[in-house]
Amino acid sequence: MEKLVAIVPAAGAGKRLGLGINKAFAVLRGAPLIVHCLRMLAQTELVAEAIVVLAPAEVDEGRTLLAGYQAEYFAALPIKVVAGGKERQDSVANALAAVPADAAYIAVHDGARPFAGRAVFARTLAAAKEQGAAIAAVPVKNTIKVVDADGVVVDTPVRSTLVAVQTPQVFRAQLLKDAYAHLAAHPAAVTDDASVVELLGHKVVVAEGRYENIKITTPEDLVLAEHFLEELQQEERNYGK
Repeated sequence: MEKLVAIVPAAGAGKRLGLGINKAFAVLRGAPLIVHCLRMLAQTELVAEAIVVLAPAEVDEGRTLLAGYQAEYFAALPIKVVAGGKERQDSVANALAAVPADAAYIAVHDGARPFAGRAVFARTLAAAKEQGAAIAAVPVKNTIKVVDADGVVVDTPVRSTLVAVQTPQVFRAQLLKDAYAHLAAHPAAVTDDASVVELLGHKVVVAEGRYENIKITTPEDLVLAEHFLEELQQEERNYGK
């Protein structure tokens, strides 16, 4: 089986969440958000190893915290913790240096998305095996408007051509490494890892995500996350009966 390694960026300050701490450490139903995310990765049974990226000042704390939860939540998933950089792309670049040489594919998955699940990972990995690069996404539900600096609408894209991009984003390992090497040599503003690969001229395909695969960013997202976790825990209790 070709090895899939997950890079898990979790170095953000989480200012919009308003907790005053890295949102990766926000506790939801008994465990930090990052722990729920790693548990989900372990439960996919597709990820061979996870590399968690934290702010440099949080690396030691993060290693200790994750070690305390590993036996109960993600015992079968080996993890590393590395220091992030100034921007998200710098954090992923740092993590790439820690990816083992035998990794065939790399999934970049937000540490604030604990609800992706096995099916989304399987679909995105399958698409990446065919095309080299794939991202999870869902069709947008609302009409999208493009506005100028004054808030005036300048365009209305056709909704059927739009998707809301999620993670995981999965790539052939060498392709992602080459893309980041190219970015280092030719700096550009990018918002996700697919954008880095696109700069190489490589096609990126979309795999079906799921609407529950939210990125926890605001206090409202925390409420949703609590609800989703309650449902998952109830399902596990029922399954164990």
